[in-house]
Amino acid sequence: MLMANDHKLMHSMAASPAARRNHHAFRGGLWEHSLDVVKAAEGIAAVYPQVDRDLLVTGALLHDIGKVEEYQVNGGIDFTDAGRLLGHIVMGVGIVDSFIARLAGFPEGLRLKLLHMIVSHHGRYEWQSPKKPKFLEADILHQLDMIDSRVDMYNKAGNGP
Repeated sequence: MLMANDHKLMHSMAASPAARRNHHAFRGGLWEHSLDVVKAAEGIAAVYPQVDRDLLVTGALLHDIGKVEEYQVNGGIDFTDAGRLLGHIVMGVGIVDSFIARLAGFPEGLRLKLLHMIVSHHGRYEWQSPKKPKFLEADILHQLDMIDSRVDMYNKAGNGP
């Protein structure tokens, strides 16, 4: 995978927080959150054969990749200028699209689906999602992203039985 060979990007993903507050708001939180969503995506795809497993897992891994450029950690977690002005969804589309552009023969339909998953993973306009999910894997990704963030927030709050 072309992205896996970008050591700076992989290091940033492994070291970045997933948020300033709320869920996975710590160094390495982005990697933990992304891998948890990937594991959940694999489970869903195993239960529902109509789900495109490869698309869902790829979307799960990359849905928040723009957060490597959205946040900076200097004592606390704060937005970068780009994060404040553009946000992780816009930056994530740029990151993924630049990698796709280097892959000769990458199918345009698959490119659009993958970018749509990044654009729509917040699920609602009022949650800063530029688009709502338009196909099954995009909707599942939105739901899994929500579930993982909620589980992390419950765990941190100590809201057990």
